[in-house]
Amino acid sequence: MDLDLDGGTLLYVLGIGFALAALAYFVRDVVFALSITVKAALLFVAFLGFLLGGVTMDRDILDRVSLVLAGAAYVVFLVYVVTRYGLDATGIFLVLAASAVLFIGLGYVMRQHRPDIRARTGTILAVAFVGLAVLLVGADVATAGVSYDTEVEESITVSVPADSQPDRAVVPVETTIGTVTVNNDGPFTRPVSLPAVSGCLAGMDVGAQTDVHLDYRPRSYDRPDYIAGGETQSYTLVAQLPVPNETETLNVTVERGTDCEMSRDEPTLIVDVSETGGR
Repeated sequence: MDLDLDGGTLLYVLGIGFALAALAYFVRDVVFALSITVKAALLFVAFLGFLLGGVTMDRDILDRVSLVLAGAAYVVFLVYVVTRYGLDATGIFLVLAASAVLFIGLGYVMRQHRPDIRARTGTILAVAFVGLAVLLVGADVATAGVSYDTEVEESITVSVPADSQPDRAVVPVETTIGTVTVNNDGPFTRPVSLPAVSGCLAGMDVGAQTDVHLDYRPRSYDRPDYIAGGETQSYTLVAQLPVPNETETLNVTVERGTDCEMSRDEPTLIVDVSETGGR
């Protein structure tokens, strides 16, 4: 089989592949700490820009390369919106149907009424797209403001459930120890990354510096991983304490900190909360 690929075409294919990889990497939250809203908007602007290039350019196969990149940008945009906003089955159907209508319409216009956009007009539109992207990024950076406020109880009281297994020396008891409030003061939807939490228990017969499992309620798979602009979300912080069996009531002091080395005269839960989001 003769593929008849010259060097230039092969380089075009490699360029398209790298561009697609760059677009996919862009939507990850590990780079460019932008809001979900602005990232989605930038992807759509990139789609419009590549589409404009495919319409205005008429040189070699650059017009087709630009149209392929436009399609790639739109696919990444669509996947990003569906996954980050957690659309349900109905929402996914609607965006796919709308996308089908959009591309069929674009294909009809390209075949039957190919737009004749002059180079000067295309340049003006391209500059407008770049200006829009700059404005979006600037507005995003200027209004960034997701904060995490963690409050823990001064003390808690726990008891072993009556139905606990009598042959166990220590029973894990889950109890609420505080709350985490997430505030988004900006207008754009942003990802939620709850602070990493850990804990240890000192001043008990079960052993000093005992690691304690801390978690949020609702659990990570029950909660959305984004917060809309101007919204506030609250999460309950719970701890699973190792309590000696047959304990009727146990008072535990709760402290914020990291020092588990110092001995305590009374049962004390030390809660370590990271300064920034991490979960």
